[in-house]
Amino acid sequence: MRPDAEALERLREALDAVRHARGRTIPRDVLARLARALPDGVGMTVDFDAAEQLGHPMVILRPTDRRADPTFDTLSPREREVAGLVAAGLRNKDIALALGIALGTVKDHVHRILDKTGLDGRAAIAAAWTRHEG
Repeated sequence: MRPDAEALERLREALDAVRHARGRTIPRDVLARLARALPDGVGMTVDFDAAEQLGHPMVILRPTDRRADPTFDTLSPREREVAGLVAAGLRNKDIALALGIALGTVKDHVHRILDKTGLDGRAAIAAAWTRHEG
């Protein structure tokens, strides 16, 4: 699937924010914006070690085959979005801030993700998401 122009523009804006991050860290809200901006079928790896030579972390985008792992197939689009942010290492509070939703709503989404997938915690979500993204 090829991303549409709007998805590519969101991705460009999010990547621009990453390029302006200084040092080896990217603010969580910027990382969350980047994760949300990824079009379907696109995965991301962030190489923080590259910041020493480039002056900013290197972001690698790659095509994914989301059908390879059915773990997240039963999730709603919002639950998949939350799962991706959990896998990116964001806390519930940061996810709520990034998505503009209540902390309790994030907690509900995380519980539903765990129930629907049969995973046993945030680390398991992150590991399964990494496999899922390819």
